[in-house]
Amino acid sequence: MLYASARFWLLDFFGHVVDHDPLRDCLFSITPPPGRYPGLFFFADNVLLAEFTVTLRKVVSLPMPIPQLLATRLPNGVVTLRRMDGTGRYLRSVENEGIDFQAIQAKDWEHFFILSEPMMHAYAILSQDSVSTITNEQGEVQAPLRLAQGHNGQIGDSVFSLATNLSAIEDVASLGAGAAATLVLSTRSGDRVTFQVTRS
Repeated sequence: MLYASARFWLLDFFGHVVDHDPLRDCLFSITPPPGRYPGLFFFADNVLLAEFTVTLRKVVSLPMPIPQLLATRLPNGVVTLRRMDGTGRYLRSVENEGIDFQAIQAKDWEHFFILSEPMMHAYAILSQDSVSTITNEQGEVQAPLRLAQGHNGQIGDSVFSLATNLSAIEDVASLGAGAAATLVLSTRSGDRVTFQVTRS
């Protein structure tokens, strides 16, 4: 049952994915390379629950233990991840310093956005101008998607919440080579922007 569940990954506050370094056997954060799955993931049947257990797994099995975590969903679509060993501490990402499980309180650095497999695939399509071309309503080519601080995305000058636009972004994952689709996003400034995405 467990291994029939979907795989998910974690995006930190700074726009980096939580990854595992198999040489040092430690966790770190990195700008996700398009088309590459991070070395740390978890299985789940439903990540929309108010609370659920997260067991982080390494692609390369090494001895450093990773505590089991309790994910708590927040109203803005991100989660906190608290250790279930009784310490009450949280997973956190410290910019330029790494990942640990020692936070006493869950603030911005302890908030994570859950990335689904369709989201990872859509990111690979939208973040590479060799894979897709993104144009606005005036037909102007836009800079590819990048993941920004605060669990946001940015295409061209438009900054948007990943959580608010999750379904629209995930739909891009099914876009086949040579096909085109409309992508409508709600921006942080309250506007709705329309893009045309064309696969190479």
